[in-house]
Amino acid sequence: MQYDYIAVIVYTTGAVGWIFLWHYLVGFRLMNRMRLLHLAFWGGLFVFFVNILLGFLAKVPEYDIELQLYSYVERNATTVAGLSLAIAVFIVFSISSNNIDKGKPLIKLFLWLILWAFLLSVLGCLTLYWMPSSKYWLTALRHIKSVPFFYSLFILAAGIIVFMYEIGYSRSMNNEIEEELKNSGH
Repeated sequence: MQYDYIAVIVYTTGAVGWIFLWHYLVGFRLMNRMRLLHLAFWGGLFVFFVNILLGFLAKVPEYDIELQLYSYVERNATTVAGLSLAIAVFIVFSISSNNIDKGKPLIKLFLWLILWAFLLSVLGCLTLYWMPSSKYWLTALRHIKSVPFFYSLFILAAGIIVFMYEIGYSRSMNNEIEEELKNSGH
C-alpha cells in the first residue's frame, strides 16, 4: 500500500506539538472555566487527525499539482496573519489603556493569543521561500508549513473565545477566571 507517509509523520508530530503549545499558551485548567475553549482545542486535534487519515489515503502528487497546493497554504496563512493583526490593532485602540494597565487578565490573555496567532502564521508559514525540485520535498514542505497554519488558526479562535468571555459573560464568572489566571501566571 502506497500512502503519503510524509503527511502521517508531520501531522502526528503536529498533533503532539499542539498539546504542548496549548498547555503553554492557554493551559488546560482554563478550559474548565471557559467551556468554549474546548472547541478550539479539540478542533485543532480533529484537524490533525483528519490530515493523518488523509495521509494514509493519499499519494504524493506530481510536481506541478504540488506547486498549486503549496501556494494554497501561504495564501491562507496570509489571511490569518492579516486577521490577527487587524483584530489586535482594533482591540488595542478601542479598549482603554486603563483596562490593560490595571491588569485585566482576560484582555492580556486575549492579546497574548492574538500575538501568537500572528507570529505562528507569519514565522511558521510565510518565511520559507525555498522551492525544492523534488516532489517529495515540496510535499514535505507543504505539510510542514500547514502545521503552524493550523496552530495559528486555532490559537486565533481561542483568543476570540477569551474575548467573548471578557465582554459577554457575567462579571462574577470573569472574577473567578481572572483569579485563576493570576494564580497560573498569565
